[in-house]
Amino acid sequence: MLASWHHTPLNQLAQAQQAGRLHHAHLLSGKKGVGKGVLARHLANALLCNRAETLTACGSCKACSLNLAGSHPDKLIVAPDGKSIGVDEIRDITNFLNHSAQQGGSKVALIEQAHLMTHSAANALLKTLEEPNFNRYLLITSDDDSKLPATVLSRCNKVTIHSPSLTEAAKWLAEHDLGSNLPWIQEFSLQPFVISGWQKEGLIDEVTQLFNAANKLDGESALQVEKILLKHTSLSDVFARFLLSRVKSAMLSEAGLSFTQYQALLNLIHRFMYEQKNVLGLNQSLSISNLLFALQKQL
Repeated sequence: MLASWHHTPLNQLAQAQQAGRLHHAHLLSGKKGVGKGVLARHLANALLCNRAETLTACGSCKACSLNLAGSHPDKLIVAPDGKSIGVDEIRDITNFLNHSAQQGGSKVALIEQAHLMTHSAANALLKTLEEPNFNRYLLITSDDDSKLPATVLSRCNKVTIHSPSLTEAAKWLAEHDLGSNLPWIQEFSLQPFVISGWQKEGLIDEVTQLFNAANKLDGESALQVEKILLKHTSLSDVFARFLLSRVKSAMLSEAGLSFTQYQALLNLIHRFMYEQKNVLGLNQSLSISNLLFALQKQL
């Protein structure tokens, strides 16, 4: 379901469609957790709908029934397989868009987190962007446009999805029964779909445990963090974010850290983030223990 801050970009695209100026490729950009994927899927369903109005699917036609069942033959979604999107997935999109629509209308391909495309994948995408076919649409989401080649950026209509206001985010979280008792909610309040994703994956308790560990910094915490990150590697950046907030708060406190101490601790956390992505096994465990011990001495 769309959030209130999606309405402005949606209306702008709907106006472009009504004026016959809807681009064949749209890059939905914005901070992680603002719901770019939700808006992209809404657009995909609308472009395939037989009776869509203002780029919103009717919900009752045959195309909408197929979309609701997750079986529309003229929609293809590509997402990262592990840490990247490879060239084969992009070639699948090219082949998909070049074939006739089975339902006789439009065809839509969606690339989620396109900033994770490999260099070869991005190059392969250029052919599709340069040679658009009638009634063929490409929807791309990205958390970091700086990781996309200029050649890709220049061939897409950029649609910026701004972060919600504090009021919008609080209302959305309340409507989804999120945030009232989470001690770390302020850290991610402007990325509500990140929190929603954790809820769907059953990770709220793990995130809370990481937050508590970042504040305790003891040996028991290190074991707890190690156990969580071995199972959910994607949460390593979340733990690092909690640590960074702790260090920044310490610097701004009355006792305060010196700038030298502050920089040294930041370097430790950034090294931890690097090792989480590049070091495995026992060495990773030692990295967590050493990090918390070093932080505990300073904080």
